[in-house]
Amino acid sequence: MKTLLILGAGKEQVAAIAAAKAKGIRTVVLDMNSKADGRAMADEFHLVSTRDKDAILNFVRYYPSKIDGVMTIASDIPHMVAAAGEALGARHIPVAVAELCVHKLHMKEKLREAGVNVPLFARIAGLADLKSFIAKTGFPIVIKPVDNSGARGVQRLSADMDIQAAFEYSRGFAYSGEVIAEKFITGLQISTEGLVHDGKFYCTGFADRNYARLDDAVPFMVEDGGDIPTLLNDTDKRAVEAEFEKAARALGIDWGPAKGDMIFGDDGKPYVIEIAARLSGGNFCYDKVPWSTGVDIVDILVDMAVGNGIDPARFVPTRNLATSQRYFFPTPGTIREIRGLPAAKGADHIRKVDVWARPGETIAALENHPSRVGYVISCAPTREQAVAAAQAAVARVEFLVEA
Repeated sequence: MKTLLILGAGKEQVAAIAAAKAKGIRTVVLDMNSKADGRAMADEFHLVSTRDKDAILNFVRYYPSKIDGVMTIASDIPHMVAAAGEALGARHIPVAVAELCVHKLHMKEKLREAGVNVPLFARIAGLADLKSFIAKTGFPIVIKPVDNSGARGVQRLSADMDIQAAFEYSRGFAYSGEVIAEKFITGLQISTEGLVHDGKFYCTGFADRNYARLDDAVPFMVEDGGDIPTLLNDTDKRAVEAEFEKAARALGIDWGPAKGDMIFGDDGKPYVIEIAARLSGGNFCYDKVPWSTGVDIVDILVDMAVGNGIDPARFVPTRNLATSQRYFFPTPGTIREIRGLPAAKGADHIRKVDVWARPGETIAALENHPSRVGYVISCAPTREQAVAAAQAAVARVEFLVEA
């Protein structure tokens, strides 16, 4: 029996644990949360922080039997996965590549050097840098920490804002204290995902991100789900996929997963915002893409991680369905009651409803993706049906909140 080390046991990593166990692969799972969702599913659970490199390497060093591979889902820790893989002698991307992919500034510099289409950007060390960048590019711009995820600390700045306060806010979310600014590109925002296997790049996931609430959360940029298939025509979609692959290869991702935050600009050009050397979160890789296309990238990566053979046919779509995801955004305050969940779950085309906020919990103002308290996902024959179903299901749920 092969053994797979999975970094993280939260909601997002459950799919990896389940996929491995379904194959008869033993799961050894690390997480600093003793109450993590995946703890009960794992064959072994160990209380180790997935962001503590020394602790992970110490665990690996003294583990009493062979571990064949390592992976994660959603958590932006490819540098931890790579370090563990190196120590285990398991397949992984180079540690230097993984570290590059978790530093947005260094990543953007590498992409620009390689001729990848990225927005204008600059390192922001203080107010003078920010003013200089604004003078060069004009508003709006986006400012964010170089080393965080989940839209934490990300803001879209306009001329009427206090840019000093915005800089300090974003810097507060940076592990390193470093901040980057980039020109805001108007256009269709897209999530892409793929795997590099035997030197070939497979783009397995492609979805339009829904930012219809962009003006509701100013200056923050909080996505409200997304939709498959894309609204782009085949030519434009291929252009985005080509830029995605170009970026992943430029960064040195020569094996395993890549996730792209892309924009198809109103100017007709594809832009790369960020590339992550990991599988995506938000139900993309383990729910929406498999339901839509039949391609199960989590299942494939589990096999790749432990060295099992991969039939290339597994990358070929076997169905053509639409999915739509929308989130719940209660008004800030203390939740007293949640109504309508059974009706939402029983609605036509609804595949999944999940709410993690509970009565008695206090909901903060909408600032980043962790501010979201739950979601619905629909699956239907057409995009229009899927979107309508997801929106209708969200409307059925009422959060009674005391300000």
